[in-house]
Amino acid sequence: MPAPPEVTAPERLRCDAARNRERVLSAASEVYGERGPAFTMEEVASRAGVGIGTVYRRFPTKGALLDAVALPYLERMLSLARAAGEHREPGERLETFVRTLVERHASEGRGNSRLWDSALGRPLREEIHRVVDGLLEAARKAGRLRPDVTYRDISVLLWTVTSLVDATDRVAPMVWRRHLDLLLDGLRPGGPRPLATPPVDAQKWERVVTSSAALRLH
Repeated sequence: MPAPPEVTAPERLRCDAARNRERVLSAASEVYGERGPAFTMEEVASRAGVGIGTVYRRFPTKGALLDAVALPYLERMLSLARAAGEHREPGERLETFVRTLVERHASEGRGNSRLWDSALGRPLREEIHRVVDGLLEAARKAGRLRPDVTYRDISVLLWTVTSLVDATDRVAPMVWRRHLDLLLDGLRPGGPRPLATPPVDAQKWERVVTSSAALRLH
């Protein structure tokens, strides 16, 4: 049996560089999820198990690193929007997208305000806009959406609810679920409807107030 071909030095270097890049991206994603954009490049290097020079060779600035972390997030958002567009009930497509995205955010526990601003992600953001506009139009035609709701309204809704998830998910997860129900109900034409999620009780609300620095209105 012939001996396997030797891996040349340049090939080994390319493989090592690719592995290091993935380790840096994975570490950056983790620290972003824990601390938001306040992390340092040194923290990323330590978490990835590489030298700080390795981080800067792949990503010369923190902004460049955040851009690279953002792309998978935006790709997932686009994928969820497209999947919602395949729902058999056109009137439920928009709500399916919103609920699925917020549930995904809650399960991953990662803030996304800076990720949305990624310069590299502009083409993805534009495509997300186009797909979500289609979900909005389908909901309008089905009589499930107020006629004045826009894409930007949905963006603000997602922004506020995911921020609420970050603030309350560990101490009172029903808070954001009920708030999302209220917001979605407010998008529909007609009067109020019964909500599936009950109001948070006094004991849980006290836990929210005392443990979350993000909530100050009580």
